[in-house]
Amino acid sequence: MKAGDLAKRPPVILINKASIRDAARVMAEKNVGLVVIVDPLDYSHIIGVVSERDIVKAVALNINPLEPVEKIMSTPVITADVEEPIQNVARKMRVFNVRHIVVTKEGRLYGVISIRDLIREREVLKSLAEYEEPVEIFPSGD
Repeated sequence: MKAGDLAKRPPVILINKASIRDAARVMAEKNVGLVVIVDPLDYSHIIGVVSERDIVKAVALNINPLEPVEKIMSTPVITADVEEPIQNVARKMRVFNVRHIVVTKEGRLYGVISIRDLIREREVLKSLAEYEEPVEIFPSGD
């Protein structure tokens, strides 16, 4: 399975001048843990990400929620190509201690994979393997 197979939902995006409050609001409305920050002139060009962790850190540091998200966004963005194996995506999450990976196609924004997506996929595959009935194959003529 490849990264593009799991990045099924369209990514939630904001431009760099949107406020921290806007990011928190859209995360709550869309039930996501990451917003991709894009160039206002080219929405497929990624310039950063804002995660729930970034929002919590901003609150803890008493940063004005009306400040632009570019003040708290994380860069560089950890990405995976649509053709990259899921195992590599999981490895990147572990190595970089992140819960989301931005998926790109030809260097442009394609989607986002969360740790929940990986866990859900693993559970589906595990349950399919448990319920799969064995198939007996006989040589032709028997």
